[in-house]
Amino acid sequence: MKKVRAFFTQSLLHQFVLAGGLVMCAAAVIVGSWVANRIEQSVVQNSATSAALYMESYISPLSQELSAEDGLSDPARTALREIFLGTSLGDRVVSYKIWKKGGRIIEASNPELRDQVFDPSDDQLAAWNGDIAASFQDLGDLEDAAEAAMGIPLLEVYSPVREVWTGEIVAVAEFYERADSLDKELFDARRNGWFIVFTVFATSGLLLFGIVKSGSRLIDQQQAALKAQLDETQRISGQNRELKDSIAAAAQRSTAQADRVMQRIGQDLHDGVAQHLSLASLRFEEAEPTKQETAKTVRVALDAAMTELRAISRGLALPDLEELTLTKTIKRAVQDHENAFNSAVHLTPFELPEMAVSYSFKLCVYRFLQEALANAARHACADKIDVHINTDAMTLFVKVADTGIGFEPDTEMAVRPDGGQGLLGLRDRAATLGGRLEVWSIVGQGTALTLALPYGEAKT
Repeated sequence: MKKVRAFFTQSLLHQFVLAGGLVMCAAAVIVGSWVANRIEQSVVQNSATSAALYMESYISPLSQELSAEDGLSDPARTALREIFLGTSLGDRVVSYKIWKKGGRIIEASNPELRDQVFDPSDDQLAAWNGDIAASFQDLGDLEDAAEAAMGIPLLEVYSPVREVWTGEIVAVAEFYERADSLDKELFDARRNGWFIVFTVFATSGLLLFGIVKSGSRLIDQQQAALKAQLDETQRISGQNRELKDSIAAAAQRSTAQADRVMQRIGQDLHDGVAQHLSLASLRFEEAEPTKQETAKTVRVALDAAMTELRAISRGLALPDLEELTLTKTIKRAVQDHENAFNSAVHLTPFELPEMAVSYSFKLCVYRFLQEALANAARHACADKIDVHINTDAMTLFVKVADTGIGFEPDTEMAVRPDGGQGLLGLRDRAATLGGRLEVWSIVGQGTALTLALPYGEAKT
């Protein structure tokens, strides 16, 4: 596996040299073998045809006797032996056999083979079908033992012997011709054939090597350019991530600071303006104004101002989240809502992992519960409000569900006419910590708001 992986990680040129070289060498061997074999077959067949025609001129006078008899007469055998003694044919042909059907030898230069029966070879069968068949240096048959023992190159030829008038094949003449010159000719032909094949393949390989080298160089240049672009893209992406993290951190600090400012304003209103109004109300009662109608009007105005100031200060005030764990922050938000609105909230029991989270994270969870519970109490006319806390290895889920009148979510995801941000503010606050706000609501069926905050943004 490592070798395969290493191969594919090399350049295109190296892959071509390794794989292409092996393929082309294998192809050259296959093509060269086929060409050499075809050349040998062609040369052997041409030599065999020439030898068979030459041999036929000597044997054809015996065809009439072979067609009439099942063997040769003594005068015919004597004449055949004399043909191969002291003639040019005898110099070329070292031995011969004449076959009848069934693989029986009726005449041979070796008298011991006469009347013996052997299984017909493929070449002999081809001759009985009318073809001239030949093989070079193929002396593996039993009847070829004497010829094989000579140790000289021989061309074995099978030639059909036809009856003169009818053309019927009456016998098959097998003869073995010395093939010294044929052996040399075949050697030269094979050598030239292999030389041509390897020259052609080597030339083709060099041309392909040049083409692949040019393409590989272009690909390497493009890969280098792409790598440079990728490096630049990664650098810019890193800068974007750093910028995003910086913006998110700034947004978190801004949100936390704004909440601290609002908390201080709420405390100032509660400890300052509210105290002064309370003192004015007490002094007003001691003064016992004579005009009852005016006194009643002032008294109602003072009480209304006190009620609004207390409500504002409660909304702006925050507990000391720095000292609270995430679990206590959730429980404190539910408790503060119950105290402020005198309404019961069902908090499903939950367990959170021991994890230090940032002030911004706890502040986001607290404000979400504060806003979601207040909306359920003020606007939803809900009979029941539930808070569910769930968590996985990566994310905290805080869900506030009620059985109130519900609303159209699309119409509420905007800044309210009174300047409040409502659900839009909750969504934006969650986004600064990489979280999200999920809203489900159907008119007449109730509402469920879910805050999902990743713990990755919560670690201090």
